[in-house]
Amino acid sequence: MAMSGVAVNEECVTVFESLKMGRQFLYIIYRVTDDLRTIKVEEIGSHCQTYEDFVQRLKDAESKRQCRYAVFDVKFYQNAMPQQRLAFFLWFVLTRRSPDTATTQQKMLYSSSKMTLLKKLEGIPVVLQCNDDDDLSMCNVLDRCISKYK
Repeated sequence: MAMSGVAVNEECVTVFESLKMGRQFLYIIYRVTDDLRTIKVEEIGSHCQTYEDFVQRLKDAESKRQCRYAVFDVKFYQNAMPQQRLAFFLWFVLTRRSPDTATTQQKMLYSSSKMTLLKKLEGIPVVLQCNDDDDLSMCNVLDRCISKYK
């Protein structure tokens, strides 16, 4: 259990293992339950979906003033060789200009529970905290994935 007292539902790990071992999905989005006690799977993205679909789902959470965790199976080329990396996302908007951003309570809860979820989801080489559209850009994600090779 996290310092925040939020537990990780076992389904989070089971679905992640299916992604990690079998690449059965494109992404997984996790959320904290309404009672603020458990992290659960909110959505599993099929290979029919795109990175843009994934980003839109994160932005849908922002419009509800909520944060999200997610794992995305990033595919790219490095030295003309196809590569894949799992990337973990912590999504919350930090800008104070928009009244639609996540509440302070949401941000604190997600920040303090992040490591608890990451420890359960073993083997994620890329961890990103995304606070705005630039952080979510595929260019930024690819830069982080490729830098793991250097």
